This record gives sequence, structure tokens and C-alpha cells, in this order.
Amino acid sequence: MCYTCCMATVTKRQKALSPSVKAFIVEAVYEALNDPDRGLDLSEETKRRLAGAQTKQARVSLADVKKKLY
Repeated sequence: MCYTCCMATVTKRQKALSPSVKAFIVEAVYEALNDPDRGLDLSEETKRRLAGAQTKQARVSLADVKKKLY
């Protein structure tokens, strides 16, 4: 299906939605994507734990993941 056809369908459907439904959808998307911790700093303990977790785990290359999945 082409992008233009999809957008035309979405545009037609948008016109059919009531303002209250549109407001509900916008609010739901905002809540799902909003980061309540944005702007907060990590504690030194958390930074230490994250750094330790990163060094303990073995890294897997994208090529290896593709081989395993495909």
C-alpha cells in the first residue's frame, strides 16, 4: 500500500472523529511518550550500577543477530 493512499484514508477518517475523541487520542499519545524523569539527574549509585552492568554483558554484533534470526 502506498504512503499517499494511506494518508488519504487517515485524513478522511480524521474528519469523522469528534473533537472529544481527537482530544482523548492526543492525550493518550502524550502520556505514552512523555518522560516523567526528563531533566532529573541519576544518582551516583545508579550511574555506578549502570556502568557495571554495561561491562559485564557480552556484546553481540548486528551481523550475529541477523544470522541468528534469519
